[in-house]
Amino acid sequence: MGANSTCHLYVIPREEITLANNLTDISGQPAFYILLGDTDEPQPQAYIGQTTDFANRKNDHLQKKGWWQTALVFISDNHKIYGDDVKYLEYLGIEAAQAVASFTLLNGANPKKPNIAPFRVNDMEVFFRDIQLLTRFYGCGIFDAPKAQPQTEHLFYVKATDRRAHGIGHYDAPPQQFILHRGSIFAQKIVNSYKPIVSRNKFIAEHCKTDKGQIILQHDVALESPSGASGFILGRPSNGWDDWRDQDGRKLGDVVKRN
Repeated sequence: MGANSTCHLYVIPREEITLANNLTDISGQPAFYILLGDTDEPQPQAYIGQTTDFANRKNDHLQKKGWWQTALVFISDNHKIYGDDVKYLEYLGIEAAQAVASFTLLNGANPKKPNIAPFRVNDMEVFFRDIQLLTRFYGCGIFDAPKAQPQTEHLFYVKATDRRAHGIGHYDAPPQQFILHRGSIFAQKIVNSYKPIVSRNKFIAEHCKTDKGQIILQHDVALESPSGASGFILGRPSNGWDDWRDQDGRKLGDVVKRN
C-alpha cells in the first residue's frame, strides 16, 4: 500500500445505500465497513465486515439485516488494498470493538487472524489507525471505551464458590428492579434443580459473549428481581435478597427496604 495511500470514509444512510452502485471508489473495490444501528441507544448495535465489492455486498445486508441505519465504508484512495488486506482489517476491527465493548456487535463469529505478509501487517495496522481516527471524527465511539460515570449506586456482589461466576449489580428502588452490570460473569454449568433454563439461555444469547471460556455480560441489564439476577449468574436457585452482598458483607435484604 505504501505511505501515499489515504483512507477515505463514505457515510451512507440506509435509505440512500444504492448510491454505492454508482461510486467508483466503492463499486468493485475492497472495503472495510461498519453497519450502525441507532447510535442514540445506550448500547448501540453494529456489524463489522469486509468485502471485495461493497456495492454488491450491501444487497445481502439490505435483505437480511433490518436493524442498521447507516453504513461507514472505508476504502483506499489508490485502491491498493486487496482481499486478504480487508480480511485483516476486519480482524483488527472486531478485536478492537470487542475490547472496549461500547457497542453490541452482531457478528456471528470472530474471524481467525489472517496470514498476510509481515510488511502488509504493518501497512494494515497503519491503515486501521486511520479508520479509528475517521470513525471517531464522524462521532462513532465503537473503538473507544465508554467514559466512566461517577459511581452513585450501592453495589452488590454475588459469586459461586464451586464454579467460575461473579456478578455485580445494584437495586433500583423506584421501579423495583435489579440492574446487572456489564462485566458480570455467568456460570457455564447449571445445577439440575435450576428451572428457568430457557430464560437464562435466551438472556445469555441476547446480552452476553463468550471469551476465553467465560460468559460475560456486555452491558447493564435490568431484571425484575434480585433472585432472578443471582440465579442467572450462579446457574442455580438463589434467594437474591440473601445472596447479593455489598462490599461490607451486608445482605441486599438488610440494606434495601422491600415493599
